Amino acid sequence: MPKAPRMNGMRTLTIALFLALGSTIAVVAAPIVPEDLFKLTFLSSALISPDGHYVLVEASRANGPKNSYDRTIDLVDVADGSIRHEVTGKTGDADYDWMPDSKSFVFVRTLPKQKPQLFRYTIAAGTTVALTHVSDGVSGPAVSHDGKRIAFTVTQTTPAHDAYIDFSKAGFTPKPDQKKTDVHTIDQLFFQVNGQGYVYQDIPHVWTANADGTHAAALTSGKYGDNFIAWSPDDKTIAFNSLRYDAVDSGPNDIYTIPSAGGAVVKLASSLPANNGLFFGVDGTRLYYLTGDVKDSAELPALAGAKLDGSDAQTIVKGDTISWGDTLLADMKEGGGLCGGLIGTSNVALLNIDGPGYSNLRTVDLSTGAIADLTPPHGEAWSCGLTRDGKRAAYLYSDFSTPADVYAVDVPGGTPRRLTHVNEGYLASVTLSKPQAIDVKDREGNTVQAWFMPATGGKPGAKRPTLLDIHGGPETQFGETFFHEFQVYASLGYNVVFTDPAGSTGHGYAFEEALESNYGDAMFEDVQAVMDAVVHRPDVDVTRLGVLGGSYGGYATLWVIAHTDRYKTAIAERAVSNLQSENLAADFAGKNGLGGGYYTWGPPWNPASTDYAKFSPLTYVEGVHTPLLILHADEDTRAPIDQTVQEFTALKVLGRTVEYVAFPNENHDLSRTGTPIHRVERLNILIDWLGRYLSP
Repeated sequence: MPKAPRMNGMRTLTIALFLALGSTIAVVAAPIVPEDLFKLTFLSSALISPDGHYVLVEASRANGPKNSYDRTIDLVDVADGSIRHEVTGKTGDADYDWMPDSKSFVFVRTLPKQKPQLFRYTIAAGTTVALTHVSDGVSGPAVSHDGKRIAFTVTQTTPAHDAYIDFSKAGFTPKPDQKKTDVHTIDQLFFQVNGQGYVYQDIPHVWTANADGTHAAALTSGKYGDNFIAWSPDDKTIAFNSLRYDAVDSGPNDIYTIPSAGGAVVKLASSLPANNGLFFGVDGTRLYYLTGDVKDSAELPALAGAKLDGSDAQTIVKGDTISWGDTLLADMKEGGGLCGGLIGTSNVALLNIDGPGYSNLRTVDLSTGAIADLTPPHGEAWSCGLTRDGKRAAYLYSDFSTPADVYAVDVPGGTPRRLTHVNEGYLASVTLSKPQAIDVKDREGNTVQAWFMPATGGKPGAKRPTLLDIHGGPETQFGETFFHEFQVYASLGYNVVFTDPAGSTGHGYAFEEALESNYGDAMFEDVQAVMDAVVHRPDVDVTRLGVLGGSYGGYATLWVIAHTDRYKTAIAERAVSNLQSENLAADFAGKNGLGGGYYTWGPPWNPASTDYAKFSPLTYVEGVHTPLLILHADEDTRAPIDQTVQEFTALKVLGRTVEYVAFPNENHDLSRTGTPIHRVERLNILIDWLGRYLSP
């Protein structure tokens, strides 16, 4: 990640223009442009020390000449917010955990032409020591409570099969790299993952080693992968996730425990297939975890607690009541996931939880299920952790005006305190648009949340072209977090409207589930209701409207322009056009797929399962008259590239205005984690297309 600028104590930097020598200085705010991605610092993986004095954070900045990202582990002082940059000084450093004395931490370093290994960094001395030399490399270190051992993951790759050829009969001696085949023979579902490629042959297992790296050994083994969850309070037991059968649904997961010294595994019995481990209780005899089914893609899992074998299971928070974790979308990252843990030796947990358009930190009483806000209900809070005594938490926080910074808050009931200002100089040099909240009612009486971001560029007082952006997922949400791309559009003179239509998270189960049986129209009715309100604003030119979105938002864009000519142009990225082929070819394709798949609409190969066609934009392609730019990354397996090719081909045959932009060597996450040059090129291509039809 980017290096945090060496100026934490410095204040606002401005671009100044002297109007007269020795007199008034006028601040000239620059417009926000795609190339500003090279100026921003991105933070991730905040981790507070056990004593609460420091926070580790991974910092990243785009490196143009290398077309990659420079990443460092930075040390933030909780007392004054000062940052020690390049604590480890290598761009291959990541994945860390504190030693219990808070004087050092372990991390994963990847040296050139070597597998990643564990190292330890001592703060006072500034020294780094290598710990492990595992042939397959390591990841995800977790230090035991007493600091004597470290658990980590080792991913073993099944060796390639011998080449399927008799070289003696072929009449030549093979080169070393020809002796093994590069052909993949696959006998399971979910054999690939977007951005990672084929993963079926990679099997992760839990290992442990002494704190000095000696006696590194596998704790788990076998054909099924295992992933560490947590050490028990007495360090005698380790909990881990594993799915030890071949599933036809995506999402199933089980929880197991094993003695940390080795021994028999114990499965936490559950009546539901999707169980994700969170943390041990105070005395180590109970686990608290999320549990749910896999048939309803809108389902919100329950929070449960049970003994280690699953007996004495108790539901703490009922299913379909809480949207756990952070699912906000932006171009800085894709959701922050779930964070938190047990607060000291109490029976209360700290977790981040979604609300409508935000994610904040809340406490959950594990006895009563009572939930209370710890941080205010706005912005986006994620990557949180606690001190050993549970009296202080650190986390990352972003809002409309600032990308992620490190915050700390005392538990319980403290006031959040901002520790870092890593993008302060950049933000002071540009003009930001401030989104305005809009609430409308849809036909079903549901409140649809949206925001109007007024243009900052262009002629003051003029009516502006206006863009509607629809988020992906669909089980995600837009909300109060920094979105560089939207600010670029506003700087160019576009108003930007973004909304959370039916299917979005953070707005309750009923609102999320409303999309399942009405996959295209429920979303369409909601975004149209939002735009019906927007077009009455005096700063909106109703003759210059555009619609765009990516992933499910790309699907939504194709659906919208097939059902209305309201928009003068459209952009669909990494779109889904054909639900039948998407549910048979995507990396998550199985019995449950997009929209619930088999469980919602029946088998996608069955001619009687007509809902796949009913809810596919491709079915209505003849209704598309809006000029369309359609963009896809060549290595996208989340929405395979044929989804774009099918729509593009149909529109070309119909003689409609459409262009197809293909990005090589990128995947579904191009706009968030793609190579820096491609990310900037993408934005400029979108801007050029919009300019042709909307003339900002």
